[in-house]
Amino acid sequence: MLSTLQKAEILVRAGIAVPAMPPADAGGPEISPRWRQEIDNLYAGYVAARAARSLRESEAARTLSDLRHANNRMTHPSHPDDHDED
Repeated sequence: MLSTLQKAEILVRAGIAVPAMPPADAGGPEISPRWRQEIDNLYAGYVAARAARSLRESEAARTLSDLRHANNRMTHPSHPDDHDED
């Protein structure tokens, strides 16, 4: 499982604007729960968008393949008298 800081780094590398991490309290290096939630929400949206894009690209590739296959059948029909002999 990715840490909040790792998620923020991935978002930054993907070009997504990430809110600045608030300074740590005097009590220690604890990450603000509000900032953590913002990063988690941004990351969930980023992952969902990537999944949706992947599905769209996969569907487009499948459709293109189907069209090429149909075009090939139309431009190169097999003759009923042609039989492959093995």
